Amino acid sequence: MLNSVGPAPAKSAAEHVPTGYLRVYTATDAHAIAENTYYYTHTGYRIYTADGKLWKYVANHNGDMDESVANVRIPAGNYQISAQSEAYNLVCVPVVIHGAQTTEVHLGTHWQALSNALPNELVYLPGRHPYPVGWKSSMTE
Repeated sequence: MLNSVGPAPAKSAAEHVPTGYLRVYTATDAHAIAENTYYYTHTGYRIYTADGKLWKYVANHNGDMDESVANVRIPAGNYQISAQSEAYNLVCVPVVIHGAQTTEVHLGTHWQALSNALPNELVYLPGRHPYPVGWKSSMTE
């Protein structure tokens, strides 16, 4: 079982706010807009509550030319996301949302944490070539 992905380590404690944000960098699909012009939109994903109920489906892009990911406002708490990764197809990743902070999950194989990050501060997808998908949550809600 994976550790929960949480927000990047905070420099100072935030005041108690009941909502945070989630950004999931899923695998991308290529969309041809014109001859030799492609946009790479992120695939959609599902967010499940701690008790396994579907909380929300996120399309993760607006139209065929939007290459950014959705910034989802979400109540603080524990969730599971089900999304496409570049290396493993469909994966389930536990996430923790803290008030006033953003939790990012990177399911592309190219994300790199800060150069001074310690391996035990990150969550890795398992496999022959594990890669980091985000910061390990420092606590649960």
